[in-house]
Amino acid sequence: MEEKPKSIAMNGIYYGVIGAAAMIIFSLIIYLVDLHLNSSVIWISYLFLIGAIVWGTIDYRNKVLNGFMSYGKAFSTSFMIALFAVIIVSIYSFIFFQFIAPDAVVDLAEMGTDRIIEDNPDISEEDLDQAIQMSSFMYTPVWLTVRGLVAQLVVSVVISLITSIFIKKEDKSVTSI
Repeated sequence: MEEKPKSIAMNGIYYGVIGAAAMIIFSLIIYLVDLHLNSSVIWISYLFLIGAIVWGTIDYRNKVLNGFMSYGKAFSTSFMIALFAVIIVSIYSFIFFQFIAPDAVVDLAEMGTDRIIEDNPDISEEDLDQAIQMSSFMYTPVWLTVRGLVAQLVVSVVISLITSIFIKKEDKSVTSI
């Protein structure tokens, strides 16, 4: 019985789960060592996503497409991996903010208040209270998850566009007429 080649979606799920697992483990570690508010450390988690994208796309190119892949196919393969990883990480983020560490939401809200004061040092107490009231909806588990999902999707598109440049491998033996 001949084995069917793996689809781009199945490849995306497989490597997306791997990338998401790495990102989630890293996220838990930085939370446990109290670096979850350090934005430069958070960006490191994208290295795990990049690794999963590159590994999964090259694996798909070599095992399913006989070592050749167009830029478009590289992008779609890369993006599928990123899409599944981002969806899984977003589900985890909601669970994390809602149930595991609701105190992290409070920390983010306090950081937002500090940023308002830093950007407007002469702000009155009344204006500060109003700004905090207006921005309070942004510091809920649902909103943080949605905002993270959108941001990660945008970053994923950019990562997929860039990595596809290096992963594509055109078949030079095929001549066009």
